[in-house]
Amino acid sequence: MKKFLKSFIQYYLKLLTKLVLWRHKPFIVAIAGSTGKTTVKEYILKFLREKHGEEEVRGNPKSYNTEIGLPLAILYLDSGESSAAKWIKVLVQAKMRALFGRKFPEKLVLELGVEEKGDMKKLLEMVRPNVAIITNVEGSYTYSNSSLEIIQNELRQLVSEIPEGGYIVLNNDDERVRELKGSAKGKVITYGFEEGADARATDSKTDAEGQTFNFSFQGKSEPVRIKKYGRHFVYAWIIAKVVKSIL
Repeated sequence: MKKFLKSFIQYYLKLLTKLVLWRHKPFIVAIAGSTGKTTVKEYILKFLREKHGEEEVRGNPKSYNTEIGLPLAILYLDSGESSAAKWIKVLVQAKMRALFGRKFPEKLVLELGVEEKGDMKKLLEMVRPNVAIITNVEGSYTYSNSSLEIIQNELRQLVSEIPEGGYIVLNNDDERVRELKGSAKGKVITYGFEEGADARATDSKTDAEGQTFNFSFQGKSEPVRIKKYGRHFVYAWIIAKVVKSIL
């Protein structure tokens, strides 16, 4: 019975998600990869909201990025968790927002979570991103059947679905991510620390206040300071800067 209810909820939310996206046609930025998706999302949201306004940009709340979580993120609803009564309320709200809601952001910044073969296909049946960002390809500790090859192939499917007018932002420091460039139809922009990246960080240093680095992109260079520690924050800043230049 629980399996049937879960399947029904997935189907119903998927249908309403496709409807609301068809009605409003937002610009969609998709973030995928083994790690770092939430940090990248938060930086992109910050940069785009500064440029376009708070109400025009929305991202996944609570990292909702699965077959059920992604529709909840797009429809901006909480999970019903394990309560049938709560799920009834969620589905009613989803229907009202999909059919009659007028306010909807112009831009969506969405995490896409993939762990097993076929996960990306299910997500892409709901959303058609204009921009795809790939953070990295690493092993999964969640599913024992996952492998680097499976994850890479799932990400390859996302890259290949971006149309010619779209953009693919790839981590130049990750060999498996670099290989995805061969599957791209859209414009590829690479980022990272190593030589050859289109958007590159150099001279990275850490001090008592965070990190500093030089950022080079599109023939321009600027010094940057962020009050965070760790290379993943530098990656997130660079990606957000690239996305801001696209939008």
